[in-house]
Amino acid sequence: MSMQGRAHRVSELIREEVAKLLGKGIKDPRVGFVSVMGVRMSPDLHYANVYVSLYGTDKERKSSLIALRNASGWIRREIGKHLRMRVIPEVRFFEDDSLDEVYRLEQVFEAIHEEQEAAPMLHLNLEEFAAELRTADRFLVTSHENPDGDAAGSMLGMACLLRAMGKTQVHCALADPVPPLCRGLAGAKQVLRPSEDDKPEYDVAVVVDVAQHDRIGDVIDWIPAGTKVMVLDHHRVEHPWGTSGLLDATYAAVGEMVVEVFNAAGIPLTREAAECCYVAQITDTGSFQYSNTNPRSHRIAAQMLEAGIDAAKIAQEAFALMSRTRFSLFQRGVSRIEFQCGGRVAWSYATTEDLEEFNAGRPDLEGLVNYCRNIEGVAAGVFFTALEPQLTKVSLRTAEGFNAADIAKHFGGGGHAAAAGITFQAGLDEARAQLLARLTEVLGENA
Repeated sequence: MSMQGRAHRVSELIREEVAKLLGKGIKDPRVGFVSVMGVRMSPDLHYANVYVSLYGTDKERKSSLIALRNASGWIRREIGKHLRMRVIPEVRFFEDDSLDEVYRLEQVFEAIHEEQEAAPMLHLNLEEFAAELRTADRFLVTSHENPDGDAAGSMLGMACLLRAMGKTQVHCALADPVPPLCRGLAGAKQVLRPSEDDKPEYDVAVVVDVAQHDRIGDVIDWIPAGTKVMVLDHHRVEHPWGTSGLLDATYAAVGEMVVEVFNAAGIPLTREAAECCYVAQITDTGSFQYSNTNPRSHRIAAQMLEAGIDAAKIAQEAFALMSRTRFSLFQRGVSRIEFQCGGRVAWSYATTEDLEEFNAGRPDLEGLVNYCRNIEGVAAGVFFTALEPQLTKVSLRTAEGFNAADIAKHFGGGGHAAAAGITFQAGLDEARAQLLARLTEVLGENA
């Protein structure tokens, strides 16, 4: 089937499913009478623009549209139960004033998007990156969905840098909540959420710890085609997204790169920025225990210590202190550890019932996979988290010489050689069967 034919089929399936969901009723009193007029897919099938007719006064129509957009995540997950696709498209709602005119404009936007995709990113060095930041006044800083310490820490550290440069309009936004270990950092309480807040005005978007537009969740709705996007990342990406950027996989954490940009800009590292970047660094180096730690990591850490941070307190709050909820989940997860491939793979899991029982979220499971990986003789530690009946997240940690990113890439995931993640649009049992089968294929049944 041609891409055009597939796009048409997917759009029709999504139109039918959205219409069904609207017919059943979304539990939001703001949603009035709505008719689905059509669905248009982006060329890469990552986005589904749903055009709806809204009824009532101007205020009622606006409220309905806001409610639909707030429910887009839930609608996407419901649609995912009926689509056989590795990546379920992001759903975006638009009012249908004139579908023909909208389609004409979309064709223009798609042409712009395709032109941008075809244009290679302009790769910058540290000095060039710092100089490029000085060319604008208003910024949006973001990172990937389900942020970890490096994502949120480097984002907040970058915001500190921009303010130190004299930028007065700096906004941070994430698709998901700031992780617990970053909530005490400077600026964490002001982080925006596209599902809850209005889009801020800005000139340049700075994206840290990710170089793929489909990994930033619904923040992408705030970054339309034609936006100047600067990327700062330490992942290996074949076709990075963005207008310009600094990508260097030799850094252990993007937090380290932010400190280097401070230096390149000739701006003294502030204590607040150093705290943000230190959390980012110790998260991605496992407090300097992982193999990605190098001499430069320690030199950068020394600079952050010289900025006045309390490294012992930060490490204690990030790794040592544990809430009762987190302890209960860890206790259950450790009790479920099983082995495969002659003991070279150790895996465990958490169910939706576990999260409900302990009133917990995904951040409470952060680090549990390391208990699997740190067992003697284990080459790959795996932790499965069932978030919904047909949605399972997987964390993968591996020993040196066994590339976690290669395993994750096979299933559409990504990450680093020693740490990677995968999202399965499948139930826990199916996701577990698929991944363990792949690990057995790579390592052997009795390796």
